[in-house]
Amino acid sequence: MKDVGDLLRKADPVARERGLSPDEINRMRRAIVSAVGRDSATAVWWPAPILVAATVAVTLVAGVVVGRWLPSHDAALAGDRGDASPAAPASSERRQLQFASPGGTRIIWVFDPDFNP
Repeated sequence: MKDVGDLLRKADPVARERGLSPDEINRMRRAIVSAVGRDSATAVWWPAPILVAATVAVTLVAGVVVGRWLPSHDAALAGDRGDASPAAPASSERRQLQFASPGGTRIIWVFDPDFNP
């Protein structure tokens, strides 16, 4: 049985090609060296660093403004406590969430509001 490396070497079309002549090598080298000194036009479309900094600043300001407009989590909780109905569980009561996975494993989560790690 043949080795995969041998099969790849036999099927390689580059192995059957002739090498570059010294004139072609020198012409290629000159083209590469002359391209090094030129400015690249592909990097022109990148935004200036000041534009990126301004975008970050505007995003942060928008986040702060939206955060001020929305009610805080603590204020929402304080409003809910005053309107609690008798059917709602007490705040110190433990609650559970139970479900079974598709493999049959039962998962039980216990929510303890007095838990302080």
